[in-house]
Amino acid sequence: MGNHIHQLNASYIAAEDRILLRLNTTNKEEFRIWLTRRVMRQLARELGNAERRLLGLENPQSGFVAPGARAIQEFRREASTANLDFGERFEDSSAGFPFGDAPILATGCEVRPQEGNVSIGLALANKRTLNFVLDVRGIHGTLAMLQKAVAHSDWDLGLEPESPAAPAIERSGLH
Repeated sequence: MGNHIHQLNASYIAAEDRILLRLNTTNKEEFRIWLTRRVMRQLARELGNAERRLLGLENPQSGFVAPGARAIQEFRREASTANLDFGERFEDSSAGFPFGDAPILATGCEVRPQEGNVSIGLALANKRTLNFVLDVRGIHGTLAMLQKAVAHSDWDLGLEPESPAAPAIERSGLH
């Protein structure tokens, strides 16, 4: 059995204005990666596109896009992540930090289809690449976790869950 993702954690760190992505593997290795707004937007967009393709909601080669694809995608993501425990404590008991214990800046990302999964490559400032594979359920959980982290920022990436618009309140002046 190879080295697979055991846990993933994403937290917005206001002092850095970045998201800290932490991955623990089944071999007890931990990777700490800084995601900037630019890389986060690219990663979320590419993961969302891959998620729709894996769900059969679109096919870029044929131009097919299912009616209501984004709504169906959001519904499937919510259903898949409904029982996930986002409050579970991230395990700090790593055997090692292959890239060191200080977070490394991600400078870009690439998401490629791979036999019913997606391969994600994060280009890092240390000239290395962190590669990992997610299935569609892993994409659901990762996007939901990233969405929660972005909600604590003021990045306005459009990742927040859609909700009914609040009623407009007329303001005629200060009282």
